[in-house]
Amino acid sequence: MTDTPIQPLASPSERVKAFIGDLARPFAIYATSGAAAVGIVRVAWVVENGNDGAIYLGAVAVLVGGIYGFKSWEQIKTGKQGAEVEIAKAKSEAT
Repeated sequence: MTDTPIQPLASPSERVKAFIGDLARPFAIYATSGAAAVGIVRVAWVVENGNDGAIYLGAVAVLVGGIYGFKSWEQIKTGKQGAEVEIAKAKSEAT
């Protein structure tokens, strides 16, 4: 969350749109991770040799790791931008 003031939304449809937008990304991350977990268990029952399972597990690890990695990168980038804004505000107030 940010410390920026939240402007009141103009209409109920904008409130619904904002609510869905706030839930979409976390839901997508959790749904992808849950599907990967279910898929790993399912493949463990079906696979006949270790090579197939290792290939699938590697693909899932890249997918889920990439999603969480990009989310972490986004958080870091957003934090740096917020810090730069605060530094600029402090400099402008000091002069």
